[in-house]
Amino acid sequence: MIDRKLEIFRMAAMVGNFTEAASALGMSQPNVTHQLARLEEELGVQLFLRDGRNVRLTAAGRELSARCGELFAESEKIQRAVQCAAAKRNYHAIGGTMTAGGYLLPGLVAAYMNSHAGYRLGLQIGNTREISEQLISRKLDLALVEGPFEPNSFLAEEYCCDELVPVFAPGECPPEFSLVEYISEGKRLILREAGSGTRYYFDRFLRECGGGRPGVLELLEVNSFDALKLLVRARMGITVISRLAVRDELASGVLECGRFVEGRMIRKLNFLYLPGADLDFVGNFIRFCRRQPVPGEDPA
Repeated sequence: MIDRKLEIFRMAAMVGNFTEAASALGMSQPNVTHQLARLEEELGVQLFLRDGRNVRLTAAGRELSARCGELFAESEKIQRAVQCAAAKRNYHAIGGTMTAGGYLLPGLVAAYMNSHAGYRLGLQIGNTREISEQLISRKLDLALVEGPFEPNSFLAEEYCCDELVPVFAPGECPPEFSLVEYISEGKRLILREAGSGTRYYFDRFLRECGGGRPGVLELLEVNSFDALKLLVRARMGITVISRLAVRDELASGVLECGRFVEGRMIRKLNFLYLPGADLDFVGNFIRFCRRQPVPGEDPA
């Protein structure tokens, strides 16, 4: 679907070297040079500047490189659509941030496909920043996110509430305690990385409480819920996490949750999509999800 010259350009732009691009693509270096010269001729612009043995992009080259992501994503969607049409299937890509994608969407996606035989759904999981970028580049048709989003960039529909709670190994903390005092005493926090929805809401809550930021030695950042929970079980510190993410551990007693005296952290989970999306599918999927029970929802 994609012009071969654009595939060559994309690789050369990534590695910054025609010889390395040729090796990665299984081509000869003169052929790569020739194909890129033809692309520049067709566009009427210079895309690369020589920099010794390497090359760097011109302003026009940088613009083309930025547009390639959208172009390749759209090409993949077209190929899937054609293949699904041949198989009498409808394909849609759904994204979810770590909590929504890990603990809500798998069940919803499975239930939807089981009740809609003509549909095949893909699921991509990432942090809020990553999922937003995939939506903007139209790699996704719809996403469920727990983090903040730019309201001018997306159409949004609220789905449910989610509470973030302090979680710790059994007996490690009292049922109710102060987050500000915990941090001031130099005790360790194990938190999601910056850019995640969970971390955004924690940082905002801490600012509203007037608490100081934990020091470098008192903060351990982890980008995996599974690793985070294992570290908490090993009594390396406490975390603040969605109830959805620890419902099994709380039920089995391997972890406990408490409450901060400063208050509760309640956030909204939202479905996001772009103008021009397949609104029939988007609307049907959201309505379907709203008919399903939300595990552990506590909107109070």
